[in-house]
Parts: sequence; structure tokens; C-alpha cells
Amino acid sequence: MRSALTVCLLFASMALGQNNCSPNDFKKLFTLSNQATVSDPAFTAGLKIFKKLEAGKCYDYTTKNAKRQDSVIASRTEIFGDICLKANSRRAIKEYIAYLNRHTGSAEEQLSFSFERLFVQQPADVLSVIGTDKRLLGHLVWGFVNNHYNAGPDNSKLNSKNYSAIFYRVNPHIKQLYPKYKIQIDYLLSAIKSELKG
Repeated sequence: MRSALTVCLLFASMALGQNNCSPNDFKKLFTLSNQATVSDPAFTAGLKIFKKLEAGKCYDYTTKNAKRQDSVIASRTEIFGDICLKANSRRAIKEYIAYLNRHTGSAEEQLSFSFERLFVQQPADVLSVIGTDKRLLGHLVWGFVNNHYNAGPDNSKLNSKNYSAIFYRVNPHIKQLYPKYKIQIDYLLSAIKSELKG
């Protein structure tokens, strides 16, 4: 009897989780992520929808293709990262970092890819919020290596010889920020070099 009740509760919770994965919610977020800018009130509204999808363990925005099969348009993380970029605020960075912290240990690479793009846009805010947290700095390292692997001059691949030049080209404000954030920037450069040598 107890096992039958457990199975019923399991299926009920799965069904409830599936109901939380509203395609309309994903569509609203996806539309917001494609705006040129996201105002603070729009960010607040989007964040509420995003957290609902996150709580429901809804990972991807999908649609049916011509063969009636699910086709992934974008991941939840990618959409949220784009919304945070368009919001272009310290609050958006804090919310994205809170999201990263809620998913510590996740193997989802998009977490790092989106975080590094936020860093490129607002390096001072990102560095001031994360401090010397090596796990978060590691996300930036992995994001940089993957986002800029083909970003070398003359289409050369990112490597252990050109990584520093590419890092400073991608992040032109870093030289001005270096005196204040020397520890973090040195760590990033060292870890990027190690990753590329490994």
C-alpha cells in the first residue's frame, strides 16, 4: 500500500512539474531576451517567470518542428543570460550570480558562457560582486576559453601564447581596472593559460 501511494505521489509531482513548464512562459522570456534593452520593471517581471520555470525544472524552450518532434530553440540559462545582458545592471549581475550559486556542480556549460559575456559587458561590477571566489572565477575562465576560442588575429585559435592579447582585446577596460582587481585578473590570466596548456 505504501509503495503504491509513493508511486502515485511521484507521478503527481512529475505531472505538476510538467505543468510548470509553460511554453507561453518560455515564449515571454525569449521575447524579452530579444529586446534591445530590458528595463528594470521588465527585468523584475521576467525574473518572476524565470524563477517559476527554474523551480519547475524546465530547462529548454522547445517548439514542434514539421515532423511534430520537439526542437530546442534556446536553453533556460541562455535566455536568462541574454536578459541579464540586455538589462545591463548590477542587479542583473547579482541575480545571474545567485543563479550560478543555486546550480553549483552543474555540468551545464552555458552557465559559464553567459557569465563570461556579462563580464565582458560589465567587468568592474562582475569582479566587485564575485571578489576572489575561485569557483566563480573558474566560470569566467571556462567561458572565455570557449566563447573566444576562434577569436585570434587572422582567425588563429586561442592558445597559450596569444591568450593574454585576446583577453585584453576582448576586455578593453581591464587595463584601467587592473590596479583595483589585480588579484582576480592575474588569477584569470593564469588559469586561462593553464586551461589552454592542459
